[in-house]
Amino acid sequence: MGQPYNPNAPVQPVTPPPMPQSMKCNSCGGPLKPGQGLALVVCEYCGAVTTMGAGGAAQVFQKHFMLDNKLSNESALDAGGKWLNKGIFRRKVAETSNLGQVTLRYVPYWIVPTSVVADFQGTKNVGAGAGVGMMAHGDTGAKKAAGAALFALTMAAAAAGSRNQPQHNVQSQPQVVRVRDRIQMQYNIPIVGVRGYTKYQPDDGFQFQLQNKITFDKRATGGVEVMSGDVAEQEAKGQATSLAHKFAEKEAKKRVDNLESIQVYPTTYDGELLHAPVWFMEYDHKGKQMFILLDGSSGSVMDGERPAFSLW
Repeated sequence: MGQPYNPNAPVQPVTPPPMPQSMKCNSCGGPLKPGQGLALVVCEYCGAVTTMGAGGAAQVFQKHFMLDNKLSNESALDAGGKWLNKGIFRRKVAETSNLGQVTLRYVPYWIVPTSVVADFQGTKNVGAGAGVGMMAHGDTGAKKAAGAALFALTMAAAAAGSRNQPQHNVQSQPQVVRVRDRIQMQYNIPIVGVRGYTKYQPDDGFQFQLQNKITFDKRATGGVEVMSGDVAEQEAKGQATSLAHKFAEKEAKKRVDNLESIQVYPTTYDGELLHAPVWFMEYDHKGKQMFILLDGSSGSVMDGERPAFSLW
């Protein structure tokens, strides 16, 4: 017989079923030792990725790719240093900083194809002489022609009036135009597959050069550490959706001076797993700890921190 219902009774946490302490790789038969909470286990022998399901159910993930590391330690540091010194208000930041730990790892990223549609409204300040009106995406040619004709007549009348009036130094005020537009974009959003590796997550629109990817082959890593992961694909899709909202808002702010409202409609699709060579560099600049995240395949900075102003 069960216990009587007590609304004040403490909630008992549900313990997930234990992961198997050992199992075999479905690709090469080598032993796997999945840790608690891992969603992606890389075989130490063949490099195949096994996805871990509930209760230890496992299967080899087929869409598994990699990028070649093309940077030496010296060239990686050179690329990071050039990024640090980039900008007219940054002078010899790299030369005046103390380099800390530098690591190279093959880090798992879920590549989530994402389409984004966003409708937004806002205002834009335009030069003197423009009338107050509405700029709408998709206006017909007739409307545009009528608007152009009206603008030409207005300018002609203003010019004629100016010839008949004494000249004065008048400060023309910029006019405010209302904007309503739609954004449509496609992204292959990378989501880092290791929980807690927040600094490894690019959030400014960086995308790997997927045209250079190859089927994963552990022999091609040159002995560099290949990381397993604990983020499942479904969770990665949720993170990609959040980033899609951020990207759409950033794009909208390029088109208006004051963003009033935006509605974002992202759609994510099944993606693939990419092990990318990532250089992580720590450095100290005037007592402040900072980092640089560098794509070892393209040599591009994925993310990082640097002083906004440093001239001496």
